[in-house]
Amino acid sequence: MLVDLSGRIRNTHLPGSKALLPLFEAVVNSIHAVEDAKIKNGFIKILIQRGSAPIKGFIVVDNGIGFDEKNYNSFCTSDSTWKISRGSKGIGRFLWLKAFSHITVSSVYKSAGNYFRREFNFSTEKGVYEHTHENLNTSDIECQTIVQLTDYQSPYKEKCPQEADAIAKKILDHCIAYFLLDTVPLIEVIDEGHSINLNDYFVSRLKPNSEEREFQLSGHKFSLKSLKFYGFENSEHQLCYCANHREVKSENLDKHIVDLTKNRKIRYEDNKPFTYLAYISGSYLDERVNSERINFNIPDEPDNFAIVEPRDISLKEIRNAAVNMIEKELSPFLKTIRENKEQEIRNFIFNDAPEYRPLLKYAAESLKQIPPGLPSPKLDIELHKLQSKFELEIKEKGKEILTYTVEDFLKYPEYSHKFHQFLERYNDIGKSKLAEYVIHKKVILDIFEKNLKKDDDGKYKLEKDIHEIVFPLRSTSEDVAFERQNLWIIDEKLTYHQYLASDQPLDTLEDLEIDSTERPDLLIFNNPIAFVEGEEQPYSSVVIVEFKRPMRGRYKDNENPITQVYDYIRKIKSGSFVDREGRLVNLPEHIPFYAYIICDLTPKIKGFAEDATYYPTPDLQGYFGYNPRLNTYVEILSFTKLINDAKRRNNVLFKKLNL
Repeated sequence: MLVDLSGRIRNTHLPGSKALLPLFEAVVNSIHAVEDAKIKNGFIKILIQRGSAPIKGFIVVDNGIGFDEKNYNSFCTSDSTWKISRGSKGIGRFLWLKAFSHITVSSVYKSAGNYFRREFNFSTEKGVYEHTHENLNTSDIECQTIVQLTDYQSPYKEKCPQEADAIAKKILDHCIAYFLLDTVPLIEVIDEGHSINLNDYFVSRLKPNSEEREFQLSGHKFSLKSLKFYGFENSEHQLCYCANHREVKSENLDKHIVDLTKNRKIRYEDNKPFTYLAYISGSYLDERVNSERINFNIPDEPDNFAIVEPRDISLKEIRNAAVNMIEKELSPFLKTIRENKEQEIRNFIFNDAPEYRPLLKYAAESLKQIPPGLPSPKLDIELHKLQSKFELEIKEKGKEILTYTVEDFLKYPEYSHKFHQFLERYNDIGKSKLAEYVIHKKVILDIFEKNLKKDDDGKYKLEKDIHEIVFPLRSTSEDVAFERQNLWIIDEKLTYHQYLASDQPLDTLEDLEIDSTERPDLLIFNNPIAFVEGEEQPYSSVVIVEFKRPMRGRYKDNENPITQVYDYIRKIKSGSFVDREGRLVNLPEHIPFYAYIICDLTPKIKGFAEDATYYPTPDLQGYFGYNPRLNTYVEILSFTKLINDAKRRNNVLFKKLNL
């Protein structure tokens, strides 16, 4: 069978993030060659080839068995199974050509007591070419293979680390299982005369901090080797999956153990920070690694409906078993992190968010799944998620409780226990909801009060800014959620209404028809709020709220807010309302109107009030009056009175929460 080498290379997958994988393949080939040579003084040297800019290639030298006939024939055979028992997929040389344009091999090997030299070149365009093979007719020589990976290609050369230390650590990471099993020869990385001995590095800094344990799943044995890396820069806590002594894929452990914060090392009693790495290996993984050696041919999730036994073990099951062991191992190291996190959460709830207090009592285990060190806004979001989940559970439990009969409670004590347990939690939720609402009120009053002051330019806010806090502009009660309106600032009763229109022309309202040729622009002109109370038809009362700009001092005679309110009322009275069945209904003559004019008591406003024979309020912060012809009660409230009255109404609750 002929192989289209160009097509094979094109179809070989190699992500840019795996720029060193071809080098790893060459190093592992050398490890296998030294193993096959069965020598005690085996070595591998990795020489970094630099140009004027980035690294341009690598040379890998070993004193292993070399390119004898079997190894050479395997090299020339696509997807060879020669080293399949070691996990080799026979595609390493294709990865070479994926990242490098040219490969040169020179190998001295021994066969039947004689030494031979084999040399050849390898490229995508020509395949294996310029192959030479000769008998050296001498015994004064040693086995040695030199593989040159030259002309690093984009995007891999840009993704390759440029520091020798970083490359050495990457090689060590990839081949760590060989080091842990003590089956690795001497390995050195050489960069312009500077040598890094990976074996010494492993023995002195890594091996003393390693442990090995085992676990079984469905009769398959897995090994979990862990390492504590001290002094590594920019390392992340990782769980690595290995096949045939090599790392295949890895996951950040912070995704599975929340207290292992990403990019934050663990500290213990000696205060030395370390990064934790864990390696899973086993024959189950060896047999199921894919051809590119970057993933496994196993399901991500368990197949709970599998008929054939034994079913495949999923990656999730392997991960969960390993993570459970890792959590136990790291528990002493994470104790301080978890204690600090718990205190952070408690402080935030007690000082800033008392509405979440039920979670401390009923969702302590769920709180443990919140990552440590979150800023307050993100912590609030996480707590809100848990609170919503907890409330949903209580709601579902409430529906279940309602299915119980009286006899159930009388005959079976567990029903009574469930009911009292539900009631306790339900009451605690109610308390937290009340706390949340009280905090909301305090924040709104603070915002409202702040908007009454001059800004940095010495100007006061416009009436629309004040209006927006109480109720959104250009909207109706059909559009605005209950939580978004703050009518309680004016009067708690106003919150409970049947219909509300904010800053809307009267002729645009679906339920209102006015028999008038006048342009009904009164709501637009002064940004009023008009709404109705009660459930009688058409309505039992109508209320109008009119805002004026803080500290507005100039009013023309035709800008008298009292006159404006009266004009609104006359136009509303002149119209008809459409009921829910589409029939026109006239407003009764006796229907009461209530009007609130919210403004500062400037001399001009006081003059308007006195001309209308209104009476000052006892605190002298407002006026009130009644127009019998329009059956209208009017209150003029200063902003100071509005804020002070709202604070007094809620002061007891504010004090309870230390607000």
